[in-house]
Amino acid sequence: MKWLRFGFKMLFLLVTMVPFLWLILASFKTNQELFAAPFSFPKRWMIENYEAVLSSHPIPHYFFNSIFIAIVSTLLGVIVATLVSYAFMYTFKFKSGWLLLITFGIFIPTNAFIVPYYFIVNWLGLYDTLLGVALVYAGVSLPLSVLIVKTYMDSIQHEILEASFIDGASVHRTFFQVILPVSYPGMTTASIFLMITAWNELLFASLLTQSEATRTLQVAIRFFLTTFSANYPVAFAAMVIAIIPTIVIYSLLSEKIIGGLTAGAVK
Repeated sequence: MKWLRFGFKMLFLLVTMVPFLWLILASFKTNQELFAAPFSFPKRWMIENYEAVLSSHPIPHYFFNSIFIAIVSTLLGVIVATLVSYAFMYTFKFKSGWLLLITFGIFIPTNAFIVPYYFIVNWLGLYDTLLGVALVYAGVSLPLSVLIVKTYMDSIQHEILEASFIDGASVHRTFFQVILPVSYPGMTTASIFLMITAWNELLFASLLTQSEATRTLQVAIRFFLTTFSANYPVAFAAMVIAIIPTIVIYSLLSEKIIGGLTAGAVK
């Protein structure tokens, strides 16, 4: 069984790592070499592809846009998710119905939100703004973030709430001084998922932005193929640059992600 588990792990590692390693190798090739020998090592490592990405386009500006949207949407999503999860710690009318409605939000295809969000953002006057995109990201990711934070809060002993009320604490004071300090692992897990999702999102960023000033990094990568006359290695170099931050974040905080997801499994 040990060897069988090891074999499955290695197979999973190959399936996930081979495309990424191929992307890195392809980003150092010429366009002609990529099509002639797509699976071979580069004859000469083309650092010029990365130089073209960094010099021909305002990559730092695109990075700032993506970072701003990811941070704002994550803050909004986690704040709302934490408040909603805290409300579910109490008994109120139609509690099960509201929870079921939030759960259904996870299974609704993202494409179903395109038209409603487009008209809402236009109506608010936030089209082609970073704040408009951030609000949409927070709304789309809200069901998942609520379930992550709620799962962790469900592991908190209900006696803590009762003891807090016996001591004379209000609902708000109980939240800020009792529940919030012990809910950081769940909030951290939700924050990481929301930030990575916002960083990699392309559909709504393409739909809700038009000018280069509000273009995110993912949208900019889509323009590389047309800007560089279908120079795929240069586009692949831009993709590698865009992937690096998510790998760093996940590598540094992977223990917190796993801990936050499994914390609610055992009371």
